[in-house]
Amino acid sequence: MTRVRALVGAAAALLLVGCGGDGGDTDGTSSTSTSSSASSSDPTSAEPTAAEPTADQSTATGAVVAFVEMSDKLARSPRGDLTQLSQVARGDARKDKMETLTIYRSKGWRSKGSTGLDDVRQTSSRKDEAKVSACIDYADLDVVDGTGESVVADDRQERVLHTYTVVHDAKADEWFVSALEEGGPSC
Repeated sequence: MTRVRALVGAAAALLLVGCGGDGGDTDGTSSTSTSSSASSSDPTSAEPTAAEPTADQSTATGAVVAFVEMSDKLARSPRGDLTQLSQVARGDARKDKMETLTIYRSKGWRSKGSTGLDDVRQTSSRKDEAKVSACIDYADLDVVDGTGESVVADDRQERVLHTYTVVHDAKADEWFVSALEEGGPSC
């Protein structure tokens, strides 16, 4: 199965930095999962495949995908309009991402390659808020300076679990990432 590829940002670690239902309270979990392994070309394979999450902000998991894709786009472009983050993020998530990208730009850094986004799962939800976890895969990502030299630490973790807080905007009828806990355990 093809992975959703995206970029996520975290200035301190040099790591570039959900499924909303009816809004009712629930303590259960729902998930949309992607896998980094290739799907079998054997048409007789009985292995079930999960649908890939898409950047559809009508769901909490989709909001995470949209946030990561927008972060990727802006980290690759030294001149992209950072106010575009308002299309996918609110609060601390938007503020922190703008600060990270501003730091990158001031140093002449940009991303090269892409970051994988795997195993995107909604882990809890309330009326207008959900928690979404995702495994961020940095194996194919580099951050380079103006000369093309990597600025990424050699000992960077390749796969890290991130937890996103996602909020529903009733007026827009869409979900937006509002907070991010990064640097969790390896996944």
